[in-house]
Amino acid sequence: MHKLFGTDGIRGIANEYPMTIETCQKLAEAIVVKFCSPREDRHSVLISRDTRLSGEMFKNAMTAILCSLGIDVRHISHSSTPELSILVPEYKASAGIMISASHNPFYYNGIKIFDEFGLKLTDVEEQELEKIMEQAPVLPRATGKSIGTCYFNDKCCLYRKRFENSLHLSKESAKNIKVVIDCANGHSSAALDGWLEEEFNFSVVTINSSPNGVNINENCGVIHPQIISEAVLHHGANLGIALDGDGDRVIVADENGRIMDGDHILALLATYEECEEVISTVMANFALEKYLSSIGVRLVRTDVGDRYISEYMQKSGAKFGAEPSGHVIIRSHALTGDGLFAGLKVLEHMLRLGKKCSELRLFEPYPTIQENVPITDRSVINEKSVQQTIRKFEKQLDGRGKLIVRHSGTEPVLRICAEGEDPAELQQLVDTLVQVILGNSQ
Repeated sequence: MHKLFGTDGIRGIANEYPMTIETCQKLAEAIVVKFCSPREDRHSVLISRDTRLSGEMFKNAMTAILCSLGIDVRHISHSSTPELSILVPEYKASAGIMISASHNPFYYNGIKIFDEFGLKLTDVEEQELEKIMEQAPVLPRATGKSIGTCYFNDKCCLYRKRFENSLHLSKESAKNIKVVIDCANGHSSAALDGWLEEEFNFSVVTINSSPNGVNINENCGVIHPQIISEAVLHHGANLGIALDGDGDRVIVADENGRIMDGDHILALLATYEECEEVISTVMANFALEKYLSSIGVRLVRTDVGDRYISEYMQKSGAKFGAEPSGHVIIRSHALTGDGLFAGLKVLEHMLRLGKKCSELRLFEPYPTIQENVPITDRSVINEKSVQQTIRKFEKQLDGRGKLIVRHSGTEPVLRICAEGEDPAELQQLVDTLVQVILGNSQ
């Protein structure tokens, strides 16, 4: 069996390996072996999905196996990824399963797994699950009253309660505020339904909030930032918040339509909330690191993936972590990124400081050139000429920018990212490196 888990769980085109019914069933069995050791009381597992067409199919496949093994299953209808993360320990479940391909098109799907504490799995834990699946143990099926029961929760007030307790917004100061929220035709489309206006007293305009199973992330959400920019200007809003299909990523548009990504939100949190260090990944913009250094805050970089940020935060006690792509983890609220909460945290600071969103843009990112190079052989990155070229360009940019070359966790491509003050220089470096990679992959 090929390696199943990538940067963020298992992901692929629905009904093509690895995202098949058979994989889901084997994974459900492995989850029982790893997380549901024999005990007197019954184990339970939470399952949710986003709005894409294939979600119900995979949810039902995993539910059937879990119930057949005597595990109770609680369905959380169309929750966000952070909502599921929060609810797993609240319900004292043994594990949580989120069926989602995040920002990918509807014909993709994926599986993210959470442990009993609501944390994404470590590399070691994922390897253990893969090993169990390879061994294909024969598990005894439950009979009679031992068969698992399925519960359904259409609305979960526990998540909203946590949300409301963690966000500090004055209803009086928020009453003249207008916020546009791009729901990416995902879970948030059904989740908002007047709740924010009632609880926090600001006006909400939702866009891309009519999911039909195939339009999730389609020309909307975090991967299409121009949509939220235009919507903010059109509606004369104070703030725009764009999410992805499963709600764990966010970008913000200020009142002028300018985009603030995860780096900008992390800088904001580091500046106005007491902390000594914040966590990001190797993809964090070089200008962010320079800004944080200027205010005495240390930036720690991890591998790409919000779960690596979360792991480090648990070890170090850091309060904030974020990826430029929009996973923003605020530890006091949740152990994974919550796009809506992070976006409204920006609003909280706007109101508390009496500033416009544009005034909370604390640094200007260095120009970035990104390129995805299709590959069929992952070992091409280890070729001598490729490594020599990478080292040469890293040395050339040392102290003035950075070069990152890495495998995608979800696609058969090498991702190249170059940052620095001179876009022409960056483009030349990237073009040269792409040719070297392609020359070694033929």
